[in-house]
Parts: sequence; structure tokens; C-alpha cells
Amino acid sequence: MFERYTEKARRAIFFARYEASQYGSMSIEAEHLLLGLFREDHKLANRFLKEKGGTQALREEIESQITRGERLSTAIEIPISVECRRILTKAAEEAERMHDKHVGTEHLLVGVLCEEDSRAARLLRDRGVTLDLLREELSHRSEDSQIKTDLTAQEIVSVIRIATAWGNGQASEFARMFSPDGQFVDPRGNLWIGAANVNEAAKLVFAAPGWAKTKGKIEDVQFVGTKAVVATLVWEDALTAKPETPNPGCVRMTVILLQKPEGWIISRVQATGIQPQSRAASV
Repeated sequence: MFERYTEKARRAIFFARYEASQYGSMSIEAEHLLLGLFREDHKLANRFLKEKGGTQALREEIESQITRGERLSTAIEIPISVECRRILTKAAEEAERMHDKHVGTEHLLVGVLCEEDSRAARLLRDRGVTLDLLREELSHRSEDSQIKTDLTAQEIVSVIRIATAWGNGQASEFARMFSPDGQFVDPRGNLWIGAANVNEAAKLVFAAPGWAKTKGKIEDVQFVGTKAVVATLVWEDALTAKPETPNPGCVRMTVILLQKPEGWIISRVQATGIQPQSRAASV
């Protein structure tokens, strides 16, 4: 039943079952699901309940409205109520409406609000959390997520271009991606500034004895805000590189990319040579 649910949403259901057992309920009701949701997703709880006493105030109000029974063993299988099943159905429909592949905690919260006559929905409305407000919040989240996805795609393409240019010995292509004041620290530790100088530096590396084409690999990519990226690339050619003539193209690079109107450009590159001996020693 929960195959399409995110890991957080599954844990929220687990916590809802736990909440029901603690209150001695023979079924999982909407209020148990709400408590389970906010127990699992603190960010969601803070976003909508922070100025209304938080989850503790919500729990106290729920406890004032229900009859508490004897605690049930967590080993007992507690069924989901009809009301709660409708909420889960609404959550799945909301995920489809938003074109999300998986049902998350935010969709479950929408499902709770869709069950207007439930105690959980009334408690949320009393705190100013309405269906329209929640959907508006989620639409902003989707827009932000789409922007980040688009940026990631553009940035990955730029990193792949760097990997390809260096691996194929294309000095001019490699240098072309630098900003006018871009910095390149070559494998020997020399600093080169500006595309023209970077081009000369790359030519020297590619003309060195032992150089051979090699395929680059992206080790890590991290956003720094929304307009800067730090990427780590590595070129290793263990099959052809010989200890006596290491391939100067086999390096590890830390690359700083900045987003400009014309696209992602390189601000700085730090290259460190990889020696075959060090690889062998680390095995």
C-alpha cells in the first residue's frame, strides 16, 4: 500500500500507529496521523505551528478532546480507520496533481485538510492552516525545487565539459570556460590567471612526456547558495600509466563555478597530480 510513499511519509505512518497505541485507540485516526506527521517532519511542524504553541500545544488540545484508553502493545496491529484511509487517498491524489512521483509528508498534510470534518483538520484550521494556504506554500516549494533542478542540470553539463576538455587534451576548450580573471593552479603549483594564460598552462601539461588521454570522473558537486558550485573531478589512468612515466593528465581538480548571465564559468581551479605510486601504496 505504501510503495509510492517517501521514507519520511512511511515513518510518519509508523509514528501514527505508535500514537494510536499510546492513547489506547483500536484504530489509527486522523489526529494520530497528524501527530505522527509532525513527530517525523519537524520542518513541516515549525513552518505551520511555530507561532501557535508548536506540536506540544497541538498534542495537549487533542488530549483534551479524546478519551484516553489503556496503552496497547506496539506489537498489536492497529488498523487504519476509514477516515484516515480517505486522507491517504487524498494525499495520493495530491501527489499526482502536483506531478510528484512519490507521496510525501506534505501530501499527507493536504490529505488531512481535505478531510474537513475530522478533528485533525479542525485543529489545523483553528491555527490558521487552510488548504489554500498549504497549497500556496507547496507551489512555492515546487517552483524553488524546479529552479534548483534546472540549475543542477546546467551546472552538471558544465562540469562534464571540463572533464572532457582536460581528458582529451583540448587546451583552448578548457581555457575558454574560465572567467576573464579566472585562476588556474596547475599540478606543479604554478598560478595562471586569465583564459590566455590558462590556455598556455594546459598546453604545457598536455605536451609533457607521458601525457595520454584519460576519462574524467565527477567525485562531488556541491551548491554554495544558488549561484556558486564547488566540484571535485579526478582523472585516473591506472591501466596505462607507468610509475616511471606518470601521466601528467592524471590529476584531481577542485573547481569553483559561478553562474553568470552567459552561463556557468570557472572562477578557480586547483589541480593536484596523481602519482601511480601513491595509488598502488593506498591499495
